[in-house]
Amino acid sequence: MPTTGRPFELPDFYRPWPPRLNPHVEASRAHNRAWAARHGLIDEGTWDAATADSIDLALFAAYCFPDATPAQLDLLTDWYFWGFYFDDWFLRHYKATGDVIGAAAWLADVRAFMPADLAQPVPEATDPVQATLAELWARTVPGTTQEWRRRFGDNTFAQMDDAFWELGNLAAGRVPNPIDYLERRRGAGAGRWVADLIELVNGTPLPDHVWASRPVQVMRDTFTDAQVLLNDVFSYQRETEVEGEIHNFVLVLREFLGMTPQEAADTTNDLLTSRLLQFESTLLTELPDLPLTPAERLAVVNIARSLQDANAGSHEWHLRSSRYMNEATRHADPKVPVWRHPTGLGTSAARLWAGHRPVDRRATFQQPLADRPAPSSPFAGGTRTAAADWARRMGLPYSPQAVSWTVTAHNGVSRDRLEVLSQWYVFLAALDTTVDRLFKSRGDVAGGKVFLKRLPLFLTDNPPVPLNPVERGLADLWGRAPLDTAHFEQLLETREWELGNSARSRVPDPVDHLQTRRAEHAGLMVDLVGYGLALPPAGRTALEECFADIATARRDLVTYKDKIAVPAEVSNGVLALQRLLDCDLQQAADVVGDLLTARRAQFDRLAADAPGDYVEALRTWLGGDLGDRTRLGMSGLGTRGAHAWRPA
Repeated sequence: MPTTGRPFELPDFYRPWPPRLNPHVEASRAHNRAWAARHGLIDEGTWDAATADSIDLALFAAYCFPDATPAQLDLLTDWYFWGFYFDDWFLRHYKATGDVIGAAAWLADVRAFMPADLAQPVPEATDPVQATLAELWARTVPGTTQEWRRRFGDNTFAQMDDAFWELGNLAAGRVPNPIDYLERRRGAGAGRWVADLIELVNGTPLPDHVWASRPVQVMRDTFTDAQVLLNDVFSYQRETEVEGEIHNFVLVLREFLGMTPQEAADTTNDLLTSRLLQFESTLLTELPDLPLTPAERLAVVNIARSLQDANAGSHEWHLRSSRYMNEATRHADPKVPVWRHPTGLGTSAARLWAGHRPVDRRATFQQPLADRPAPSSPFAGGTRTAAADWARRMGLPYSPQAVSWTVTAHNGVSRDRLEVLSQWYVFLAALDTTVDRLFKSRGDVAGGKVFLKRLPLFLTDNPPVPLNPVERGLADLWGRAPLDTAHFEQLLETREWELGNSARSRVPDPVDHLQTRRAEHAGLMVDLVGYGLALPPAGRTALEECFADIATARRDLVTYKDKIAVPAEVSNGVLALQRLLDCDLQQAADVVGDLLTARRAQFDRLAADAPGDYVEALRTWLGGDLGDRTRLGMSGLGTRGAHAWRPA
């Protein structure tokens, strides 16, 4: 039971890396006190000197950057001070007053204080946050590349933009759903921003194409998520009891799953553990295969090591800062870490991974009832004939299910475009069948990678001679109806990810599963919708991400039985959530249904600002030949059925 006055006991966290303390911490404390006073940040009404000292952001920077030089540590401490100060300043000026209009006007001006083009003038500051932002930017960016400045400016702005998103939710009285919360908090939680600072301190800037690679993105985002979740456990009491905050993952889980605070904190810790294990898995199994120059590889390894330092240091600081629920360790000597060698994986996460334990392939759950199937296109008959003929000419297996999907999911498009779309779906079905039967079933990761890595060669005007029907079909389609090259390559990365999971018999981390599927659906599937409407490729906005998450959840529910019956298959969101929550399969399906329903409601809100024909085409795609199974309330899924769940 929690100690009197505390909402829960802190979980037993997974801490795989020991913290180290920068020896220049005392000098940075003195520097930061003088800097904050000089810029009017003390006794302005947000923090007084005692508050700033007890939060001890110099200690935070010193733990997170143990190898920084004295000058670097001073700069980092000032940046951390600015970030935490902004959070409380924005709370006082806008969240506490509900001033959405004033906050929007302030936000519209602040990006100009971080110009990627150093010749661009900076406007006159009107408050301490803007003034110190301008000063920090001027101290930080000399000698950096424009690429890095743009990325760092975007990630700095994301902290402020996400604070505005939080204000909107507070004004509407709307607790965000877990998916939207974690995605948006990557900005407010500043993990991506810290990764940029690590790059700066290490002095080894990475080009954008390396940052955009899956292994580097996953390491950065797992670090970010771990920071968000750790902070939410430690700050839950202050945020809910003092600040009236609703943006805390422990609270989000309480609301969404009907848990007690202790259950929600323990489950948050389990997800935190899962994200750290994903970091380790990516570092060991995916990063070695990334094609990099020796200098790029060394830079990435150094960034990974620094992310480990920052994770360990952040946890140690959370055990000491006055900002958090840490009475037992708050006054501990910072030179003597509270850290101990990990003896377990969180309170219940030892069972998690356990992610390699055998899958019960006979278990099932109540399937959602389908609504009336979407109507077929008037060109359905001719499309089936044309698709079958094309598959025969290419040497591909004909998939009636793929064509049935096409003529309902795209039932409003022209005859010519419908025929091309049907061929695309036949090709995609053949690609999946080839990967499943030739490589996944045999655990042949090396052979599967060779097969998949040849396919981008056919996304050009001068492809090589095809060696198999899949290559022949892709060359033919790309020559007549090319899509976005990057999105097709993301699809191939997803198939390679599935191969790796199957070969290791490793049920994926649920966040990694959702993000990987999101890249597929918000990419190539949205491109196919756009092709049917003769629209240019759509950007990846919140609407497309909602669409992708709905599609992922829907497919995880509907195809679970057939997919998991395959001995090598482990990549399914229902299974991933079952492992995280340690519940039975039906309860995991209920949670997936709830997530789907929440994302559908969010999709409907966002759809009001998008073109009507495009939104309708996305809705039709979600129907397809299975009917619109996203309205799951009829079956009990998506009707808060997960509230019946309690940890075992």
